[in-house]
Amino acid sequence: MQLVRHFWAMFLYRVHYWMWDRWFETREAVATRGTLHQDDLSPVNSAHAKLSYEYGASPRLVLGWILKGLNEDLSRFSFVDYGSGRGRMLLTAAQWPFRLVHGIEFSSILHEQAERNISGYPKNHLKCRDIKSVCCDVMDYDTPKTDCILYFYNPFEGELLDKVIRKYSHCDDSGAKRKVIIVYYNSMHRHALNANERIRPRPMSRFVKLIIKLFSPHPVHIYELAPA
Repeated sequence: MQLVRHFWAMFLYRVHYWMWDRWFETREAVATRGTLHQDDLSPVNSAHAKLSYEYGASPRLVLGWILKGLNEDLSRFSFVDYGSGRGRMLLTAAQWPFRLVHGIEFSSILHEQAERNISGYPKNHLKCRDIKSVCCDVMDYDTPKTDCILYFYNPFEGELLDKVIRKYSHCDDSGAKRKVIIVYYNSMHRHALNANERIRPRPMSRFVKLIIKLFSPHPVHIYELAPA
């Protein structure tokens, strides 16, 4: 059954590429498609590199479905992509009116490619102009003090995911009222979120859940950080 799911996911990836993602490649200085194994990502700026996974980009449409399904005023939010690679999700998110869009990437190679993609992307296609790729260890990054959407496309193992979420939970104990939404795509380590007493599942609309179930290569789970 697991093998069937794998091949079905690969099939859906190809469908997304040929039906949608490939049309955006003319806007990219460096193509964001394909995968890169960990050995090809050196040099890295991270003490946690061994807990990370290979590079692979999310399908653009899936993020669009998720953002529409949140039913939020996105102009109040910052978008942060953990493991942002060559910047595909940064530029996809920037087509929405976020306050800012940041990507955290430990590989200097991918970070430099993301910077090229960001600087060369046609600005008339973007609603958010404050886009930045940050090359650092995820534990060294401090999230914006605004409402946030944190995006994880299964970038690392559950041990590191737990550390990142716990750091964020502790940093958010100031009492400031803000909304923090966690989007976990290809959610292989949900236990790290389910075990955190301040993380609660956030429901999606039935329509969005159905679209994702039918047409997304991987499952999506959405959470919200409860106030301190």
